[in-house]
Amino acid sequence: MRGSAGAILLAAGQGRRLGHDKSITAIAGRPVLSYGLGVLLQCGGIEKVVVTVREDVRQEVLAWVQREYGKESGRVEVIVGGKERQDSVLEGLKALGSGVEWVVVHDAARVLTSVGLVERVMASAERTGAAAAARKMTDTVREADEMGKVVRLLDREGLWRMETPQVVRSEVLRSGLGKAREGGKIVTDCLAAAEMVGVKGVLVEANEPNLKITVPADWALAEAWLGVAKK
Repeated sequence: MRGSAGAILLAAGQGRRLGHDKSITAIAGRPVLSYGLGVLLQCGGIEKVVVTVREDVRQEVLAWVQREYGKESGRVEVIVGGKERQDSVLEGLKALGSGVEWVVVHDAARVLTSVGLVERVMASAERTGAAAAARKMTDTVREADEMGKVVRLLDREGLWRMETPQVVRSEVLRSGLGKAREGGKIVTDCLAAAEMVGVKGVLVEANEPNLKITVPADWALAEAWLGVAKK
């Protein structure tokens, strides 16, 4: 990738649906956030990784990073994230500084992400200005009201489920998130932020397991995958 790149690993979520802080709890013998951090540090072109966490676990995470990575921990900065996802990304951008041209944003809860997927998304972003891992919809999709009553059947052709990593030119991401904040809008992913300033990204099909740990069943499935990978 031409130009310097930094990464933001989002690990400041509360884990309400899971029932505990998923970022620091061990899965398959290691803290959840360690998987994404390890992948990002291995990716060519990524010079620094900013990890956003809750304030009450920051010192614990920082101590773990320093103990686990030694000299390599100099490439990692652990900061307190914001209230919303987009706030955490903005805080991460501040920590990365103005010298970074590209930003890779990844959810720590996606513990199965590979170096190959991150680098494919980075390559696509370089050509277009923004890119994200995503997966084509294969299930039948219906819209329903708040009571669960079916409203209509949606055509799944052309529909994708967004995932991470997501890679955006830093100035585009910063401008888009700033515009969203000024307008009081919530953007749920980085491509939406890029679209706020007129940049249309591309989707890179994730053709490997990349689930996000959200509920206990996800945890069990991810742990099973990681257990197989260790063998």
